[in-house]
Amino acid sequence: MKIDDFRKIVFQIAKAAQNRETIAIYYPKTDNSCAGFREIEPYSLSTDIGKMGEHLVYGEDLIGSGHILNAYTVGSKVNHCGSFILGKITQIKPTNKKFIPRNNWQVEF
Repeated sequence: MKIDDFRKIVFQIAKAAQNRETIAIYYPKTDNSCAGFREIEPYSLSTDIGKMGEHLVYGEDLIGSGHILNAYTVGSKVNHCGSFILGKITQIKPTNKKFIPRNNWQVEF
């Protein structure tokens, strides 16, 4: 992926999060899901998954392709954020659908 494409994807994620809007991201196959678009609620960026991850501040910290997008997958049966490696997101589509943060989760963008 080109640097400009990566920057545009991160910018679109941040814009959607700030507006409390879901987005559709194209993500490759994982152990639990096939490749394709997933509608997500974006919450934060971090350096790693779970307790090992340090949260990043959009607009202040340098965001890289190996960093993590913490997001809830709309329609998921689990009640926690999933982790998406930013560099694996190859496409993004706005949905223009608003969301209300779940379980008092903070949107950190």
